[in-house]
Amino acid sequence: MSSEKMNNQHNCKSGDESTQQFAGRVRSMINGGATALALSIGAHHGIFEVMDTPKTSVQIAESLGLKERYVREWLHAMVASRIVEMNEEMGTYHVPPNRFPLLVGKFNIAAMATLVPMLCEAYDQVSDCFKTDGPQGVAYDQYPKFQDFMHYMSNIMHNKTLLTDFVGSVPELEELLETGVTVLDVGCGKGRAPMILAQKFPRSSFYGIDISASAISAAQIEAEEMSLTNIHFQVHDAASLPCDWTDKFEYVTALDCIHDQAEPLQVLHEIRRVLKPGGTFSMLEIAGSSRPNCNIGNPRAIDGYVISLFHCMPVSLYFDGGKGLGTMWGRENVLQVLEECGFSEIIVRKSRDSFNYHFVSKSHKCPAH
Repeated sequence: MSSEKMNNQHNCKSGDESTQQFAGRVRSMINGGATALALSIGAHHGIFEVMDTPKTSVQIAESLGLKERYVREWLHAMVASRIVEMNEEMGTYHVPPNRFPLLVGKFNIAAMATLVPMLCEAYDQVSDCFKTDGPQGVAYDQYPKFQDFMHYMSNIMHNKTLLTDFVGSVPELEELLETGVTVLDVGCGKGRAPMILAQKFPRSSFYGIDISASAISAAQIEAEEMSLTNIHFQVHDAASLPCDWTDKFEYVTALDCIHDQAEPLQVLHEIRRVLKPGGTFSMLEIAGSSRPNCNIGNPRAIDGYVISLFHCMPVSLYFDGGKGLGTMWGRENVLQVLEECGFSEIIVRKSRDSFNYHFVSKSHKCPAH
């Protein structure tokens, strides 16, 4: 058993509060949700990008080809949210320098707010799933913007940390990749992570698989544009990988995708099958506990559970026999499942941004299953 399983105990306490305090907290939550919708609009239309210097609503609207009245109302919502500053006498608006870098560019956290309307594309379908006579889950194609959102977030996360943090956290991985090995990324989406690795380590061969044909097509086009000849993207169900891939890969990654799978245990068994004996498996999952009370105060917990409710869980349950693990299935459950599936020498590290746990494990001789 991993020593990590017995360490790093979470603080599971929550304080009492008065009725008035609770009411205030709920109002803050509702205001936060409303602000997220407005942030999403601003990020979508690039409004923040022109607000580094004071401008009137007319100037902002005209520079972006937008309607002034809508821009003005949006600006007032941003002022009330203390995101934008207004000079009432001059009638101008701007984003202060300390906030501006977080609202534009590659570290744009405001873009995370686009998650809210994206999830709400399937609001009615998810609501129907609650009913005893309702559907079991929601089809993946009910989230047409999901792949674009995940690609954007992958660009932010992987461009920033994949080489500097992720690779360096796996013992001897960089040296292994430099010598030339075969690597598989399960649930690759549009392929940002394996493309970064393929660029950095040209002697190694990389495979990316995903069940989404449109995501794989986009990945193939981008890889061709980048002239990457050491990467291959293919449409596959991760629960049924090609028979001739047995013992093919020295290294396999699954980045925030195992909890989405209809058959996660079968996927993990398939990963063990295609890993060479002694091969390494890297698995990213949201940094949280399997015990809900222990997630109180965890900044990833609230949106993690809601993302799970509106996307990850229903797309898994849509399939017959889908497990619906959910985004927040948690560290304790992940460790248990990895051990049950025969992975060993498990090491757990928190990512530098505290967004994920990185589970690194080894595959030895695969038992029959």
